Amino acid sequence: MIQTEPIVAWLREAGPYIESFRGKTFVILLSDEHGSEVNHSRLVEDLCLLHSLDVRLVLIQSTRHAIDRHVSSRGVPTEFHATRRITDGQLLVAIQEIVGQARLTFRGLYTRAMHRNRGTAPLVSGAFVTAKPLGVHDGVDHLFTGSVRKIDIAGIKAQLTLGAVVYVDHLAHAPSGQLYNLASEEVATKTAIALQADKLILFGSTPTCLDLDGTALTELTSRTLDRVMPAQAPEMQRRLTTAAAALRGGVKRCHLVHAATDGALLTELLTVQGSGTMVTGEATARVRSARLDDLSHLLHLMQPLEEAGSLVRRSREQLEAEIGNFMVMDCDGRILGSAALYPLDQHTGELAALAVDPDHTGARIGSRLLQAIESEAKQQGLTTLCVLTTLAPDWFSERGFARASLTDLPDNRQALYNFQRNSLILTKAL
Repeated sequence: MIQTEPIVAWLREAGPYIESFRGKTFVILLSDEHGSEVNHSRLVEDLCLLHSLDVRLVLIQSTRHAIDRHVSSRGVPTEFHATRRITDGQLLVAIQEIVGQARLTFRGLYTRAMHRNRGTAPLVSGAFVTAKPLGVHDGVDHLFTGSVRKIDIAGIKAQLTLGAVVYVDHLAHAPSGQLYNLASEEVATKTAIALQADKLILFGSTPTCLDLDGTALTELTSRTLDRVMPAQAPEMQRRLTTAAAALRGGVKRCHLVHAATDGALLTELLTVQGSGTMVTGEATARVRSARLDDLSHLLHLMQPLEEAGSLVRRSREQLEAEIGNFMVMDCDGRILGSAALYPLDQHTGELAALAVDPDHTGARIGSRLLQAIESEAKQQGLTTLCVLTTLAPDWFSERGFARASLTDLPDNRQALYNFQRNSLILTKAL
């Protein structure tokens, strides 16, 4: 029997993303990391699902791993200048075969997926990229390694408007008719920038970006890239560099996704936690003052905790009247946590209604809300923060709160103390 609860919960979480993605343009760099046909087939199924949700897809095919395997089989190492592969005539012929095979394989998987899902969107490829020779740098002739001269944005947009999925590889002709091998990352970046895509998604062999202490990072901002770059494997460094260039060019968000993990694309795009690393100009999850249009979200967030006795019940009318005291953690319009600050007198404020979405309790939401409340209390000139809790005294103690007694509270708060709840009282000097 199918366990419906996880499926239903996942669909509920995905719903707002599905709605917001309609009509948006995603440029996706596909990795040719070695994997089973089943894995590749499932990824194509996921791409077809995104297209059925009215997402406009431009797919850029990388064949880096296949080229590496070909070079290794020859026993002759490829020459590189900086990070660019030098493409001689013999290698260019081999790359044409590799790219052609990759295109035919993908087209076969796409046709099967479309047939299974009763889709009708054509997969369109063509001369959407014009190349130029990379030339001689530092005395090194790059031969048939090229760079992007121009992206046919009008042509790509025309196909997207007609409902097609656009497929682009990294071989392109110059105006002279000469064929060049381009870096797939450059093709993806310049295509995403020219389209002003809503997302650039970069598949690769590393699951997530790592912090300096080795912990996985689900989100990065452009400001923190330089700090974490040295801790990354070369493949992840290449993707981070690509993401940084795209953000500078106006792309809103980049996602680094593991090519070998089944369902990684959908999990990354349709859940708050994601599966890889999202890179943005600014943090997407932010603490802000609550607004009246947050009421329904707050009620939904706090109701289970009120029913469990963790929070004091507040009616909609009371919450609306006190909305100015609340701060929320907002992630793409989804409220993941809340906290309120109630000044009790000139010196003391009370932290109340600290609530975190139970599906995201490990995401430091509570700590960030506490920091925001403390900052707001200081701005109001308060010197002491108190909290009354029945369940989490240790959590507050770990964050600098100390046990206190009822007489330590201002008189007006002592008068409202609920002896039936018998809450523990903790205070913190700001």
